[in-house]
Amino acid sequence: MTGMDRREDYAVSPGKVFLNHGSFGATPLPVLQAARALRAEAESDYPAFWHERAFPLLDASRRAVCDYLGVPGSRGVFLRNSTTAMQTVVDHLTLREGDHVVTTSREYEATVVLMRRLAARGVVVETVDGRYAGLVERIIDAVGPRTRAVVVSHVTSPWSQVNEVEAIAEELSGRGVATVVDGAHTAGALTLPRPRPGVFTCLTLHKWLHMPKGTGFLVVPEDAVDDLRPVVTSWYAEADDLPSRFSWTGTDDVVPHLVGAEAVAYQRGLEGDGLTEHWRSLTALAEDLLLELPEVSTLPLAPRAPSMVAVRLHGLDPVSVLRRLHERNVDLWCGSTDEGPVLRLSVAPYTTAEDVEQGVDVLRDVMTGAAAA
Repeated sequence: MTGMDRREDYAVSPGKVFLNHGSFGATPLPVLQAARALRAEAESDYPAFWHERAFPLLDASRRAVCDYLGVPGSRGVFLRNSTTAMQTVVDHLTLREGDHVVTTSREYEATVVLMRRLAARGVVVETVDGRYAGLVERIIDAVGPRTRAVVVSHVTSPWSQVNEVEAIAEELSGRGVATVVDGAHTAGALTLPRPRPGVFTCLTLHKWLHMPKGTGFLVVPEDAVDDLRPVVTSWYAEADDLPSRFSWTGTDDVVPHLVGAEAVAYQRGLEGDGLTEHWRSLTALAEDLLLELPEVSTLPLAPRAPSMVAVRLHGLDPVSVLRRLHERNVDLWCGSTDEGPVLRLSVAPYTTAEDVEQGVDVLRDVMTGAAAA
């Protein structure tokens, strides 16, 4: 079993069994402390901070993240979250009535709503079966002469399914169809799709790359660098280079975007200490324990995100299960989907084998009580 134990590095409440890092993450204290120091400096003299410190710090932070992700320094920019990144790309594509977009049935709810808004203005949105087997073929088969974009998650939430976005992007890149990758679970956990024309990767950094909340990232293809603009038009929206255009979109709390170097250093330390093996051993333990429960079964076989495991629930109300878990100080993801109730458990550097065992023990009790109710 893994020897990693970084509980002292996080402010997770004592007594809380937190098996839901995949929803909101938890920022390690070294990164939070760096952000707090910068915020204190900024608040002591914000005009001086803005004029003298903010932009050099932002550029250094952005370059640190680009270097970690393997992205050219001119092609990655900070945004508030992956949802903002997705909206930025959709606006850039200037989709019109009659344009065709392909997406899948296993997308994040914010993306589902975005697709509905596109459909409401006349964009033809085609949703293919999002299950793993045959997904690449279904997406490619759906692409036609009016298709402008394919919108697909790198990791489907809550199923924890890793999609073959590289194969999709490779097929579409030469056809003039944009690939818009929802990478909410990519940065810090998986390798990004390779840079290709038309491939936009929308990232969240506050989960597996340990930056503060309010930190997303957009990786822009070379063919869009000259034209892409922020969704908010502010002072620098007409700047010549991409990083400058996204450097200031109005007065905001920019501090979360300034600590990329600290977050990357922390992540590299975790990787050196065996983070991948930590994830592997704890998710294997969690899956074994979960599948011992009579109300649980496996999902169809698919590659899964390294730090998460998902299972199907039977005969239980997921809302009731989740409420009872919270009453017992256990947090994981549990909810309804179009394919039935799903439970997802995710582990982090602060998670131990004892946490997994205790969480599943409480889940067993909750399920027994819910079945009897």
